[in-house]
Amino acid sequence: MIFSKKIILVSCLLGAVSAYADTSNDSTQNIQNAQRQQQNARNTFLAINKPDQYAWKLFVALNRPGNPSNCKADRSKKLGDPGLTRWQMWRSRTETFLDHAAKPKSWKKACQDGYSPALPTGDASNLENEEVRLNKKTYNFIRKNKLYSLDEQERLAAQGIKDLDFPLGSREVKAHWVKITENDKPRYHWREVDRANETVIYGLSALHISSKDQPTWFWSTFEHADNESRWPTTHPSAFRGWVVPSVDSVACPPSNLACNQIPQDFGLEGTKWENYRLRGTQIDWVDNRGNPTILTNSQIEGFLDQKSMSCMTCHALAAKGETGGPVPLPPETTQVNAEGRPIGFVGPVPPELFNNAGQNLIGLDYVWTLRHAKREAN
Repeated sequence: MIFSKKIILVSCLLGAVSAYADTSNDSTQNIQNAQRQQQNARNTFLAINKPDQYAWKLFVALNRPGNPSNCKADRSKKLGDPGLTRWQMWRSRTETFLDHAAKPKSWKKACQDGYSPALPTGDASNLENEEVRLNKKTYNFIRKNKLYSLDEQERLAAQGIKDLDFPLGSREVKAHWVKITENDKPRYHWREVDRANETVIYGLSALHISSKDQPTWFWSTFEHADNESRWPTTHPSAFRGWVVPSVDSVACPPSNLACNQIPQDFGLEGTKWENYRLRGTQIDWVDNRGNPTILTNSQIEGFLDQKSMSCMTCHALAAKGETGGPVPLPPETTQVNAEGRPIGFVGPVPPELFNNAGQNLIGLDYVWTLRHAKREAN
């Protein structure tokens, strides 16, 4: 059943690679299968054992120029060239969750219809107008299983199904933007939009990447260097500054993991992408000493208490009940910090949260985007 949660061990994955590596029958198909399996195993191994390195590899791969004709990477262009990125070729949240739970277009048809921009209406993105994009595996899983319907999610919950299970390789990005000037363009990945006879330029200021490389997903978040102090001064309601230090074991020495630099040999130097920083990654609830792991983006979660943010814990609370609204479980506690900002959950999810819901809940496999599913037409 597609909805049963599977436990995936790296050793099993590596064992599967060995099995596929036996290509004694010289079958081209078997060789291709082996290569795909090896790539998946390498990604999973890297995500778990060298998460910061994997995060930068994802950042580079997803920010390569995209090809609008097939919604894949444009191999004729190089990193940093003008134009849309590979992740901007993915399906947006608004293209996925349609009014009256209408079935979204096929991936191919949506690609043929072209890029649909998702930019803020004001000076900077917020939770309501953030850009969310889903890769092909994520989008097709939602489409195939009718998860774009809130009613279907409730039917699955009523059947007693405990958890959805997105396929390995499912990915989602959240992008936030800020209004910039013409002089800022060389330092930003940017988009222009015409509004009221004025050309408004938006620069990418935050990029959150989640990737299902293990059952609890892989989490990484990036911010433009200006988010540290420039934008918190200019737009204090949208940017919090880097209250929580960055952690980057690839670009930084062990003695200073918050050096806020770019790693060498990733091709970032001399491009607009050299101005972006890895703020951190997350692959587990706690560290080796039992301390809850923290991961936050100062713009995406700017309205929350920065020191109590855990992507994994928050997204583990993504669930749907048999009735009611799309969010039966709170992503943060009822407590607030000294500034009045909601405090989040960190560490393993308290099981009593699920018991207090008072109804059957189906876990949405860490995909909060499913809360945007619509009601079916009467």
